[in-house]
Amino acid sequence: MIEGLVETARVHAPVLMLTTPLLAVTLILLAPVPRLSWAIGVTAAAATLLLSIDAVVQHLLAGAPVSEVSSALAFDGVGLACATIVAAASVLAMIVAGAVLRQFNERERPLSIALCLCVCGGWQGALAARDLFGVFLASETAWLAAVGLTALARDRGALNGALRMISTGAFSAALFLLGAGLLMRGAGVVRLSDLPLAQIAAPTSSAVGAGLIIVSLAAKAAIAPFHVWLGAAIGRTNALAALLLSSVGIVGALAVIARFAAYAIPAPALGESVASFLAILGGASVLIGSLQAIGAANVRRLAAYAGIAQGGGVLLALGLGSPAGFAAALLQLAALSAAGIAVLGGVAASGCKPSLDGLDGLGRRAPLSGVAMLVGALSLMGAPLTLGFLGRWRAIEAAVGVDLWWSAGLIIAASLAGAIYAGRVVERLYFRRAATPTPLQHDPWRVSMFPVLIVSILALALGLEPSLLLRVAQAASHQIAGDAP
Repeated sequence: MIEGLVETARVHAPVLMLTTPLLAVTLILLAPVPRLSWAIGVTAAAATLLLSIDAVVQHLLAGAPVSEVSSALAFDGVGLACATIVAAASVLAMIVAGAVLRQFNERERPLSIALCLCVCGGWQGALAARDLFGVFLASETAWLAAVGLTALARDRGALNGALRMISTGAFSAALFLLGAGLLMRGAGVVRLSDLPLAQIAAPTSSAVGAGLIIVSLAAKAAIAPFHVWLGAAIGRTNALAALLLSSVGIVGALAVIARFAAYAIPAPALGESVASFLAILGGASVLIGSLQAIGAANVRRLAAYAGIAQGGGVLLALGLGSPAGFAAALLQLAALSAAGIAVLGGVAASGCKPSLDGLDGLGRRAPLSGVAMLVGALSLMGAPLTLGFLGRWRAIEAAVGVDLWWSAGLIIAASLAGAIYAGRVVERLYFRRAATPTPLQHDPWRVSMFPVLIVSILALALGLEPSLLLRVAQAASHQIAGDAP
């Protein structure tokens, strides 16, 4: 009987990965008890992660065919790998929620957990949706939930960030629908899987439509120059929203771009235009994000702007249009999510001020938080033996392999800029003494932060032994044109 249930869960995994968080939201709204809501949220996120890991083992590592059980949802290589990254980040974010619930009042606590689950479930749905309109509905659900979570902070700056997110979301939604309409008219398809083999009657309008879809998602991923909401939203909101936006929201939007590119680039009439647009957008984001990270005076904004630079590296890798480029992009996505959790989780666990001077001497006063932030900062800069280095090195190899030396040069420049802003974090953590140290908080629920910090450190240390991660990334990337892994 148990074997039958497991097999049924495997067959219906795409549907369960979407419905499990939504079912948990229903339970939370029916019984809005704060700690019970948190337990339900962690359980739902963990169940989704187990489903995604099992699917990766079955379909990417073992090569089992995907069963067609839903007309709306389905797995593909890039989408499945990205969904696993999002699911892992979701579990850690939900665990962190238990330690920071005191930032909300009694009525807001269950709502904050429900909104977190909507963000996680929305991006999971976008990564499994078969057609463009399914991607649109799922990504808008995730975005609106993120806006609500940001607005729960009792800060005028956070409310300003939420308002900017609303205006950015309206702009993004309009562009996506316009782009989908142009692509549907020019290529005659709505399903993503039909795009590589479509007979494209109007290549120009189809290419414009694909570009508008990418811009729409780039605005949600805070890719420069479409990141006007990022500083206000992450810099001034509550710790939970900041961590969820950086490790799940932004990574989820980048993952959907990667999945869309995996279908658009193999299309003969679209591939070159989409790849070129991704490369240009990625290059701009690397330069702008790196400069803003260097000038940031707030550790949350520094991590967010460094994430923009790394997100630009993801687009540069996708723009190469090769399996090696897609594999490098997946590695960078995993590194970006883990680094965001390590840095922002360290800030939340220690309870220090988010300004850079709040980090002074933190490495001695809160050793685990300090080590997590140190490893996260080193990964963001691409230091050797970290997951961030592995992703960037693979991207450089892929760029050199197709003679795009300027792309490799931009990735190297991002690492050089990272040495500056990561160096500032390391200096304050270990080489400065705080004039007025912030008292560390001793809420007993903060013990739940310890496994999050340890897991994020271990995830970033995968650069030491990345063989399994490389196998998954390579298997997923070889499915960009429907090939066997």
